[in-house]
Amino acid sequence: MNSIFTIAAVVPKKRAGGHAAVVNTLATLVLCLGVCVAPALAMDEAPVKGSTFCNGIRLQDEIVVVSTRMLCGSCDPESLRRGVIVENYAVRDEVGHRRWQQSDLESFLSFDSSAPTIFYVHGNQITPGEARSQGLAVYRRLAHYGTGDEPIRFVIYSWPSSRVGRLLQDVRVKAVRTGPAGCQLAWLIDQMPAEAHVSMIGFSFGARIVTGSLHVLAGGSLGGRMKLEERVHAERRPVNVVLIAAAMHAQWLGEGQYHGLAMTRVDQMFMLNNCNDLALRYYRLSTPARDRPQALGLRGPTCIGSEYAAKIHTRDVSRYAGPQHDLFMYLCAPGASAQMWAYTDPSALSSDAEPVALSAPPATINF
Repeated sequence: MNSIFTIAAVVPKKRAGGHAAVVNTLATLVLCLGVCVAPALAMDEAPVKGSTFCNGIRLQDEIVVVSTRMLCGSCDPESLRRGVIVENYAVRDEVGHRRWQQSDLESFLSFDSSAPTIFYVHGNQITPGEARSQGLAVYRRLAHYGTGDEPIRFVIYSWPSSRVGRLLQDVRVKAVRTGPAGCQLAWLIDQMPAEAHVSMIGFSFGARIVTGSLHVLAGGSLGGRMKLEERVHAERRPVNVVLIAAAMHAQWLGEGQYHGLAMTRVDQMFMLNNCNDLALRYYRLSTPARDRPQALGLRGPTCIGSEYAAKIHTRDVSRYAGPQHDLFMYLCAPGASAQMWAYTDPSALSSDAEPVALSAPPATINF
C-alpha cells in the first residue's frame, strides 16, 4: 500500500539551540494534518453475501461529493445555496460502472430520506480530486462489511484544504477554516429532512468540522459569529459519529466548551486514537495561543462529564499506526474498519431514537 505525503520544513528566523531546535524541526515535519492521497485498496476478502459490487461499490448505493471550496468561509444561506457544488458518482451502464457527473443542491435534498446518509469529512492538504479518491477508498472499506440490499448514501464533504504557504502557516490557516466549514456542514444537514438517518466520519481536521457542525446544529455558535440564524428543522434525530485522529482540543466536547453542545446531538461516538501520532503530539503548534492544547485524537477527551462520556467509545491503534498521521494506517489496524461500520451501519442506527430538540446555548463558551 502506497501513500503520498508532502513534507516541508520551516526554517525559524531566530536561532534555536539544542533540544528546542530538534523539537521545532520535528514539529514542522509532522504537522501536516490529514495529508494523505488514497491508495488503491484491495479487499481482504470477497464481498459478503447479499451485496452486488462493481469496482468495490455496491450497486444500490449513492455516492455524492458536496463541495464548499468556493464559498470563502461564508455562512450566509443565500451564498450557500448558490455556491455549494454537488457531484454525483452516477451509474452509467447496466453493469454498474460509474462516472462523476455535475448535480445540484435541489437534487441532493430530494433524496429518499429512508436511505441512511453517511458523511465523510477529510483532513488537511487534500485537493478536490484527492477528496473524491480518498472518500471512495473509505467508502469501499466500509461497504465491504455491508449486508443485505438496503441502500445508503455516502457523502464526501469537500472543504477548502488545498495547501497554502509554508507548512506551519498552512496548518494554522486551515485550523481557522474548519470553523466556517463546520457551520456550512450544519446548514447543509439542516436542509435535509428531519427524519433522515445521518452518521458522520471525520479524519484529523475533518473531525473538528464534524463536531463543530453538531455544535451549531444544537443551537451553538463558533467564535461568537458562525451560527444558523434560521432553522429549517430545529428537531433532528441524534447521529452516530466516528472520529479518526481528531485534530481538535481534547476538552472541546465538554459542557460549556467550544463544541460543548455537540454531544447533545450524538447517540454514540467512536474514536480511533493514537498516542504515538507525531502530528497530534505537536498539535499545540496549530494555534498561536499559549495554552498548549492537547489533541483529542491523542488520548481521548478531557473535562467531560459522565453523561457525555457514556456515549463515547475509544480505541488506541498506536501499535498498528505508529507515529504516522496517515488515514489508511488507522483504517488498516485490525478490525478498525469493521468497528467503524458498526457505528455507521444503517441497521445499527436507532430507528426509534427520539428527535433532539434545539438546545439553548450556554451563557459562556470557553475556547
